[in-house]
Amino acid sequence: MKNNLLNILDNYLLLFPEEKERQSRLFVYLKNANNTEIADWNNFNGHIVAGGFVYAKKECKFLVLYHKDLKLFLYPGGHINSNEKDPLQTAKREIAEETGLKYLEQLKLLEDEQIPIDIDTHLIQYNERLNLPEHYHFDFRYLFIIDEIPKIKIEEDEISNYKWIDIDELKNDLNYGKIANKIIKVLSANNSKEFDD
Repeated sequence: MKNNLLNILDNYLLLFPEEKERQSRLFVYLKNANNTEIADWNNFNGHIVAGGFVYAKKECKFLVLYHKDLKLFLYPGGHINSNEKDPLQTAKREIAEETGLKYLEQLKLLEDEQIPIDIDTHLIQYNERLNLPEHYHFDFRYLFIIDEIPKIKIEEDEISNYKWIDIDELKNDLNYGKIANKIIKVLSANNSKEFDD
């Protein structure tokens, strides 16, 4: 798993060389961790997580879920498991678990589907419910598309609500940084009606 993640990071940085400094913490983490530590929830040097933005073409909306512990609306995602070969597998599993959505089309940056649209590092504060100290999440973010808004069945242990938001709300949410601009470019390249010039 470690070598696969390093390879994904290397290929990602070929696409986004300007992010070398942004990805430096992840690079150091991967160099120093072994395969067991990468998937260990008790490794508080950091955790590999993965998720996906789900875009409904007909309504031009993105799915976000209200996370009980973090008290934020976030895209579906979660921790990589030791039996998973890559973060894309994690992203698909987490989306299915948290929303019931299983049949998604991935919008890829390259032929290699493993390359995410974004990799983000963020500090997770102390989790009172699970008594977890603060730590970093290294988040591999993918982009998926569906034809129209379906019925959602949220996973109620961690999620209490959901909503569909438009690109302007996504752009104005500080939690997403610059990823909205990347999403717009990918959707435009895939002839999404909302983003055609």
